[in-house]
Amino acid sequence: MKRLTLELRVGFFAMLAILLILLFAIVKGQFSFRKGGYEVKAVFKYVAGVDRGSPVQVSGVRVGEVKKVIVDYSETPRVFVTLYLDRTVKLGRHSQVFIRSFGLIGEKYVEILPTPLTDTPLIQPNEILSGTEPLPIDRLLAMGEDLGRNIQSMVSSVDKLLGDPKFKEELYTTMDQLKIMSIQGNKTLASIQAAATDLQSASIKAQELLSSAGDVIEQTKPALVQSLFNFQLASAGLASASQQMSEMMDKLQSNDSTLGLLVSSGDLYRKLDKSLTDLEKSAGQFAEASESIKALSLDIKTGKGSAGKFLTSDELYNEVKSLISDIRAKPWRLLRPGS
Repeated sequence: MKRLTLELRVGFFAMLAILLILLFAIVKGQFSFRKGGYEVKAVFKYVAGVDRGSPVQVSGVRVGEVKKVIVDYSETPRVFVTLYLDRTVKLGRHSQVFIRSFGLIGEKYVEILPTPLTDTPLIQPNEILSGTEPLPIDRLLAMGEDLGRNIQSMVSSVDKLLGDPKFKEELYTTMDQLKIMSIQGNKTLASIQAAATDLQSASIKAQELLSSAGDVIEQTKPALVQSLFNFQLASAGLASASQQMSEMMDKLQSNDSTLGLLVSSGDLYRKLDKSLTDLEKSAGQFAEASESIKALSLDIKTGKGSAGKFLTSDELYNEVKSLISDIRAKPWRLLRPGS
């Protein structure tokens, strides 16, 4: 009985040890129960502690694990991370590979951001992908420390400035000037908006004017064409008249023509001058007669003088009309007055 109890104890502990070994192997990635998967490799310069068995996610969903991590020293040191993915995973050609962590100091894992399936050709098994290195936590902390120091220095400088009375006065003056500039800027913007409105209105009116001008041009186009044609005819006539005038001047300069003789002969010139003088006197007398007629016409219109009174007086008009009617009715009275 004691022997049986001892064997049971030994068997129990042996089974427990085997289970622990299997569990450790599964966790560390020595064994996998997944079927039909494929492997791809990602190259990094720094992996931030990613190790065998670390999860692999696609768009936040776990689809595999890290199978192997190898450092290559052939050229520049690089880290090749072998990823084991489910056979259902399909990745576009330009999919991106990152190393991230669950939380600030949590477990590291590999994240794949896939591109659409139209990004062909798709990634095939055993292909090598270029990964994006994570920022080391110590470097991130150092950057945070530097940022904190810079902020502290800035706060100290601001405190010193705010504690300076001269700076406060200048700050208040600057704020007042900014306020004035803001008011002036608002006025300027209002003026610009008003000018823009006026400009828009002027543009509309200009368009209407251009449209009206176009209509007027279309309407007056035949008249303009006719005017141009008439101008051409007039130009041709002027050229002909100029030529005739030139010929006439040549004849005047010549003693062979009548006009040339008239110009060169002294007797003819004196006779012509006397005739022109008599003509001027006659024109003066005609002008005086015209003035007399004009004065008589003015007297008639205003009722001045005998003719004016006769033509403007209704009484005289009626008497003359009655006399003419009486003569027409009894013409013998002209031969026998008083009858």
